[in-house]
Amino acid sequence: MEENRDINIDLRKIFSMLKKKVIFIIIISLIGGVLAGCITNFFIEPKYTASIKMHVYSSSDNRVASNSTITSSELEASQRLVNTYLVVVGSNTFTQKVADKIGNGMKPEMIRSMMSCSQIEDTLAFQVNVTSTDPQLAADVANEIANTCPEEIVRILKVGGVEVIDYATPPTSPSSPNLKRNILIGLAFSFAVSFVFFFIKELFDTRIMDEKDLEREFDIPILGTIPRLVPSAEKSKSDVKSSVGSSTPSFDIGNTAKEETNNG
Repeated sequence: MEENRDINIDLRKIFSMLKKKVIFIIIISLIGGVLAGCITNFFIEPKYTASIKMHVYSSSDNRVASNSTITSSELEASQRLVNTYLVVVGSNTFTQKVADKIGNGMKPEMIRSMMSCSQIEDTLAFQVNVTSTDPQLAADVANEIANTCPEEIVRILKVGGVEVIDYATPPTSPSSPNLKRNILIGLAFSFAVSFVFFFIKELFDTRIMDEKDLEREFDIPILGTIPRLVPSAEKSKSDVKSSVGSSTPSFDIGNTAKEETNNG
């Protein structure tokens, strides 16, 4: 119990000392946020993402008559085909076709590094995102993928097909980096580092600051304390300042008694 009490007293002392460092912690946190924002804005090249959406069907005929119906088994078959189509879109054969159509020295591995595919919430549709530092290039690659998909999927799988839902347009705003998020990360990181620094600094500070520190460190009672003695010159200056700043008149009893003795 005694050890726990000592630990609690130490923690109270540490957090009491940390209150005096709050201004420094806030300033360091703000500096970290500003630095993160500057690095994000001036040193990280923005990237743009263009997207296309495509619909999957299982029938070999890509035209559905107005009087025809789609059965549940066809829907299930189409859902199973979505993941297979995503594999085809990410294959080397498919990306080579896209790279050849775009030209300009584009290679399949470059297309794959720019591209990401995902199914849209367990539907019969999937989305392809293309990310590049050039917004027009991102849109061109995405649209070329959309144009190549129907033909290549039917050629490779010989089953089902895809239809384009949305073509890509050149993005007007960057998808990354996220300026606000990076500023918040910079603020949080700087706050954590500064707090831990000052906490450890106070934790290992073994200096004696007051009577409680003596009692806790040496476990002995304090019989008395010696007050801090102020030189007479400093005392007279402080007395003058206090008398000027105070509206209530003050009297020095010691000096008055001395004057009365001299007069007598």
